Amino acid sequence: MGCPSGMCRYSDFSMLLGSGDALILQLLTVATIAAGIAFWVRMYRRQGVALAPYSVPIVLWIVFGTLDIIATAKGTLNAPGTESNPLARYVFVQAGFLGPIVASVLWISLWSLLVLIINKRLWPDSAKYLSLAVFYSLAIGHVFGFSSWFDATCALARWEDGFLAFIPEFLRITGFGAIAAAVHFFLQGQYIKSKKER
Repeated sequence: MGCPSGMCRYSDFSMLLGSGDALILQLLTVATIAAGIAFWVRMYRRQGVALAPYSVPIVLWIVFGTLDIIATAKGTLNAPGTESNPLARYVFVQAGFLGPIVASVLWISLWSLLVLIINKRLWPDSAKYLSLAVFYSLAIGHVFGFSSWFDATCALARWEDGFLAFIPEFLRITGFGAIAAAVHFFLQGQYIKSKKER
């Protein structure tokens, strides 16, 4: 199995930034992401939900999510069919030039709201694990998404595309996120335990 149609199209990372309309779209998308992050950080503070326990997967999500959408904004400009995610492709088609911006707002808001609800409604340990699983799943999904645009890293995207291919991709990514969250949860528990024993 290869990368979806239109992917693995850039020979190296120097091709990440576009020019003209593509660069304008990329810059507007990054500005929108920054505004979205600021909005949701403020919302979490107002609701009394700490983000510090989730800082590792959140930073990974921000870094790889931003890189992924920057590459996607350039790669799908005037060609939304090259986006392999059907929901994102639909948004890109409906929103036209602003597709990556609209998709970023919806994507950040959807998952940030879900994790906020999880933290307000569930027991602390359950909320913590599920929140970590969501954030790690997002980060890992964007690692694969970003890697799918470049020849140098496309092997990683091809591996993910073929790994347990009979399972829908969303579930595979969620499985990776759940495993990463379990490791994080365990290591954090061990760290807290060792601090108490000192």
